[in-house]
Amino acid sequence: MSSKQLIDAPAFVPGSTQYEQLAYLDAYDAVNNDDYAYVAYKETDSAGTWRVRIAGRQTAGAVFEPDAMKSQSRSTSAQGKPWFSWGWSLDPSESDPRCVQFRVHVKNGQPEEIEIFTQLRRFDHSADEPKSVRFAWPV
Repeated sequence: MSSKQLIDAPAFVPGSTQYEQLAYLDAYDAVNNDDYAYVAYKETDSAGTWRVRIAGRQTAGAVFEPDAMKSQSRSTSAQGKPWFSWGWSLDPSESDPRCVQFRVHVKNGQPEEIEIFTQLRRFDHSADEPKSVRFAWPV
């Protein structure tokens, strides 16, 4: 992790929607000579309704609504899969090995963790080492 984050969760404003940072990840893409960065945070409105958001620098992010995550987690578990991808993603192809995925890991039909997974490129266009960060699904 860098000493200074490249992207931050929204600022705390008393009496307004509350934000709690859950994770941060940055990675370097040598082909573009640029950094990708992601911040995950829990957003809770004044009525107590919450969701998890991932905001991205260089790419889109994702919104994880509790009801949608419960439904998809149940379906994923029923299929015997350990996780599902949610929101925007960049999947590798023959000409571009980059991979960015927001993965929801499931256990017993419930969301357990969210993972921000990245694999960017070295200067020669080959895949660099993957980087990821996981954090617990808020309760």
